[in-house]
Amino acid sequence: MALVYGCMELLDRLASAEKPDDRPSESLTRREIECLRWSAAGKSSDEIAIILDLSPHTVVGYLKSAMRKLDSVNRMQAVARAFRYRLL
Repeated sequence: MALVYGCMELLDRLASAEKPDDRPSESLTRREIECLRWSAAGKSSDEIAIILDLSPHTVVGYLKSAMRKLDSVNRMQAVARAFRYRLL
């Protein structure tokens, strides 16, 4: 039992040593966060553009910039990472 407990303790220490950073490498702008929040709510670029009084092209630009900063390949991954970093 002591061996099992020792192994569990070791695994816990290794897992905590490999934690990802608490923040992305670059900080997100207010507009990028707003666009990510609306995207997380299920809104399309056109809907976000109407809500924020921007052009759809501008909204796509903000979301692409946020995806790059969060090292994501799509919007949903960016939203998930923003939640993990507690930005949303």
